Amino acid sequence: MSHGATVVAYAAAAILAWFAYASRKPVEVPNVRLTPATEIKERTPDDLQAAENLQAAQAQYEEHQKRERESLDEFRRTSPYRQARTISVDTSSGKILGFCTLGEGRLALLTGAASPYGAARAKEDDAVESRLVWLAADGHEERAVPLDFVPRSVTAGPDGSLWVAGDASIAHLSTTGEILATAESPHFTLEPEGQEEFLAEAKARQEMQVVRCTEGIQRLAEMIEELEKKQEGEPGFQPQEVVARLKEDLQSGKQSIEELKSMPDEQIMEDELVRLRQIHRIAATTDNVFLVAQQPTGYGYSVWRCGSDLSSPVRIVEGLSGCCGQMDIQVVDGGLAIAENSRHHVRMVDIEGEEIRTFGERSEADITKGFGGCCNPMNTCLDNTGCLLTSESNGLVKRYSLEGEMQEVVGVADVEAGCKNSSIGLSADGSSLYYLDIHKGTIVVLEKAG
Repeated sequence: MSHGATVVAYAAAAILAWFAYASRKPVEVPNVRLTPATEIKERTPDDLQAAENLQAAQAQYEEHQKRERESLDEFRRTSPYRQARTISVDTSSGKILGFCTLGEGRLALLTGAASPYGAARAKEDDAVESRLVWLAADGHEERAVPLDFVPRSVTAGPDGSLWVAGDASIAHLSTTGEILATAESPHFTLEPEGQEEFLAEAKARQEMQVVRCTEGIQRLAEMIEELEKKQEGEPGFQPQEVVARLKEDLQSGKQSIEELKSMPDEQIMEDELVRLRQIHRIAATTDNVFLVAQQPTGYGYSVWRCGSDLSSPVRIVEGLSGCCGQMDIQVVDGGLAIAENSRHHVRMVDIEGEEIRTFGERSEADITKGFGGCCNPMNTCLDNTGCLLTSESNGLVKRYSLEGEMQEVVGVADVEAGCKNSSIGLSADGSSLYYLDIHKGTIVVLEKAG
């Protein structure tokens, strides 16, 4: 990873630690500190009301958390798919970074060294070789092909060939592992005459990033201060190891901000190019390949459509809102399903990018009524009946019709919650549901009960 990219990754880690904590709380919670009753008596009526409001909000948050845990536990026991085993690779091969399902119970795996929050990385930073692996139903490797980039997304085309994307690279491979085509960031080029304007925009973005990072670090420091005062059993208490990790994030974030402030123009330009060239997701039909990347201005994501030879890129969707480098797209009948996680819905579009419908909303109180957490759903996939499965970062998988009607909770994988790639897939015969545990670098397998 470049120096600048490392700085951004550390800053993001600190800020996201705060957002992961804060976003779980109800909105419009006053930013006040609970104090002993003897101190509250000396405060104004407004202070007393603010403290009461915070206590009520904290109680509501704790109740939502309790209800979610109970619901997840119940669905683990009663849903159609129950966790049965995990799939992993030898430690010498790193971790599983992504996958897609193939026919006859087979999987295509991406393996290599993991990266925090989907940060871009240079290949020379990896001690573990990146690979594309064809995994047989019985678990043995049928074949493996080394990749000269760090992969993050793989999808199967209608003919069974595989498309792999990661960093700025795309590779198209046949069913036997032959490399059919490669390309570098087909969606993005910077002409010489546009470099001056590009640098000005990059510097403005960097200045805004410093402001946002500073605000996030300040909030993280306030949160740590609050957590250190809480005793076990009190609402919001966190174990000491959690607080220690947040303190490490705080120090890293402070250092990162100083490095951001002193970054030279050349580094700003390089990091901006890395950001825009990075491909976050890939999907394919017979005639087209679809790419997700960050858009040149603002902080959203866009979808580009290319020909099957990766020519003629056209941006068909823009302004998508996603967290932690995560914006999943899947080919569905007549178009694409986009898991727009920060807006808590699925957006259905045709191949021209025209919106067909959206469905879903944020729901903390009832996990069957919408999508919870700071940013869900994380990923989707089609099942063997033509319906859409959605995954959430807490392991929850649900089934929807393509018209957006919620049908059932399919299963719950036992994974650590948190904004992340939560890729899912269903075997062709519908007997096995797969869920990527990106933290452990494994795939959780849930088998159909009965």
